[in-house]
Amino acid sequence: MSKPIAYSDEPIKVGRRVSRKILPGHGGSRAGAGRPLSGNKPVTLRLPPKLIEIVRRDAKRAGKTMSELVAERLRTRHGS
Repeated sequence: MSKPIAYSDEPIKVGRRVSRKILPGHGGSRAGAGRPLSGNKPVTLRLPPKLIEIVRRDAKRAGKTMSELVAERLRTRHGS
């Protein structure tokens, strides 16, 4: 079993630089941090290597990501 966690407002000393103090509450997730949500959902596809090369090449030529290129082509084919 692991030791119980003792919470305190006192600075703690951690790591190689023991003289450096770390205050509780520092680190971890913060509101507004990270990449903004795009609204898209992740999808995993298994495609033949040759098809992946074609999509990657076409996306690079168009200056787009592979996802942008595929979404654009699907939209134009299906009128969405």
